[in-house]
Amino acid sequence: SRFIQGATSSYASASSSSSIPSQSNRCTDKLERLFGSKKRSGTSSFRTSIVALPFLLLRRLSLGSSVAWAASKATSIPTSFNKEEILSYKIWCFLKVTVQNIIRSLRNPTAETFKGIAYTVVSIYLLRSFVDGMAARNRQKLDATSEWGRYADNPAARGQALTLLMIQITPYAIIPALLDKFSKTKREDLSKEEYESTRAHKARKRAGELFADGLLKLGPLYVKIGQILSCRENLFPDEWLVAMERLQDRVPAKSGKEAWELLYDAAPGGKTGFHKIFSDFDDVPLAAASLGQVHRATIRSNGKRVAIKLQRSRLRDIYDKDLALMKKIAATVDKFGKAGQVGGIEQSWTGIFNDAETILYREIDYRDEADNAIRFANDFGIGLGGVEIESTAKGVDGETLPSAAEWLRTPYTYGDLSSEKFLVMEYVPSIKASNIEALEKAGVTLEDREYLAECLAHSYLRQFCAHKFFSTDPHAGNLGIEVFEDGRAPRVVFYDFGQACSLAEEQAGGILDVIESIVDSDAKKSVSAFSRMGVLKDDADLEKVQAKCQQNYDEGKLKVKKRKTRKGSKYMRKVNKFADVESEKAQLDARIESAGQAKNTTETSEQVRDAEVMEYFTLQSEYAFVARALSQMDGVGKVLDPEFDFISAAAPYLVEVKGTGKYLTDEIKKKLTWVYGEEGILAKELKLFKSLGLKLPVKQ
Repeated sequence: SRFIQGATSSYASASSSSSIPSQSNRCTDKLERLFGSKKRSGTSSFRTSIVALPFLLLRRLSLGSSVAWAASKATSIPTSFNKEEILSYKIWCFLKVTVQNIIRSLRNPTAETFKGIAYTVVSIYLLRSFVDGMAARNRQKLDATSEWGRYADNPAARGQALTLLMIQITPYAIIPALLDKFSKTKREDLSKEEYESTRAHKARKRAGELFADGLLKLGPLYVKIGQILSCRENLFPDEWLVAMERLQDRVPAKSGKEAWELLYDAAPGGKTGFHKIFSDFDDVPLAAASLGQVHRATIRSNGKRVAIKLQRSRLRDIYDKDLALMKKIAATVDKFGKAGQVGGIEQSWTGIFNDAETILYREIDYRDEADNAIRFANDFGIGLGGVEIESTAKGVDGETLPSAAEWLRTPYTYGDLSSEKFLVMEYVPSIKASNIEALEKAGVTLEDREYLAECLAHSYLRQFCAHKFFSTDPHAGNLGIEVFEDGRAPRVVFYDFGQACSLAEEQAGGILDVIESIVDSDAKKSVSAFSRMGVLKDDADLEKVQAKCQQNYDEGKLKVKKRKTRKGSKYMRKVNKFADVESEKAQLDARIESAGQAKNTTETSEQVRDAEVMEYFTLQSEYAFVARALSQMDGVGKVLDPEFDFISAAAPYLVEVKGTGKYLTDEIKKKLTWVYGEEGILAKELKLFKSLGLKLPVKQ
């Protein structure tokens, strides 16, 4: 409107005494000076050109004479008009003549006409994107999750947001490296306080904040990516990891009136159904993640405090659209063959994605999560209140595994009160596993943390190799530490079973064999375990794979550490009903020492490159989730115990998973290779029987 007012007032006197063509020339000159069509310099010229770009393109398309004529026409204004009507009349005159001349130009199009149309379309698109982006930014200041639905409906908008995020982050990612490179003082020589005062630290901190904020704004799947990355300390600087940790349990949540609306929408029976069963609902959430938020309430019938998990709105619709796009990307990556390999290992991204899609959809159905949580608790023998109950899981020998209630806790799940968007669990407060400061204030020592990291590894050894069912999402936001005031050792608390995966018998057995082969530094057994897992191609060169395994053992790349001795009596619990910790420690130490004396048994001493071996492997989708769980667990384990590694921490509990009888039998067979080995007496007798055409009796 200011443009129209300025234009009409400038041309009023000219319109009363001159012809339209002469007016057109003068108007064109003035408009070109105004809009920057002629060469101008300085910041003001740049700003004027940007603001006036759409008007300039329209003017060029509809010819300068039309603007001059519209300006002169707008001077003949009825005297009865007020200020608002005068302005409206001027705008109407301008737009009317502009449209008329656009139509006239399209009737006799020229190259300039088409160029003008193209410029106009592009400028309108850019202007609209800019306006939408600014509006979205303002909404995200109030609620970072406000655009999740819009991004799912319009992937191009998310693409623009992602591109802008990368542009914002790039300088903050590059500058710290340059500052470190040219700094006279090395980072290792600086104290924590000195480093935090440097520009490099501030730049990294800003980059981490931008990255975490960006992932949060993009949608729930990107928050999931951030949760996984936040557990990988070897991938990002500490400042980035700290920023991404809030994606685990501090995603913006609805509270107050919005929380009540979310509750009534999710609860079975709505408002009436909820208040019939529950009371004392706290509309301020305890925690919030990518898919839901957790509130406290009380069951009316028994007064039990519970935690209620409410699902965010529109999640299924967002998943439908986002996963459809990602499925196309996965199929495209598979078409490029080796381009889709990770670490040289061939894999079907479509297959992995299909399994991931199944798990992700199950995650937004809280009835499935309730089933997973109940199975997890039963497998570990944990009941309501964390009490010990009989485990439903069996070891390799078929015997029932002991309850883990002494060292592990998970909330009891009320499956009968839960629904698709409404999950009711026992309220179990704890300290976040990665919050070392809070743990220390609660009296948790370094020795306690080492013990807790070992418990975490113990739990996953059981899940992988005995339960054949595991939680795929053990990031710090889903793991807590329960501390006691009566002198008992703290225990690990597992939350959130929305993502869980099952393993086949041979897959679980293969993982157990791999772990044992690493403990024994046995390259031949490693290859046998890989075959059992089904990760080797049919045409794999087994000798070369074995040579590479042995090479890794000889070079110490895969080495099991001896278990640390703990002084506190609170750690002297039983590993199983037959043996205690100390006796098992002695056996394990002897086993590790024996493995350390192992010699290279391969026929070749040539160095085998990783790339030569990796092409023989193929990754099944289940192992992608095993790798993810190991990756996240390793990140949490190293926060608790900087020297943590899964194999070393899990090794003492092999006897529990296998059963004492089978464990001792297998160890004896290893010692008596002259009887049980490949060239032993039993193997030779078996060959003799086969050569004579005899069949061994089959045990019924």
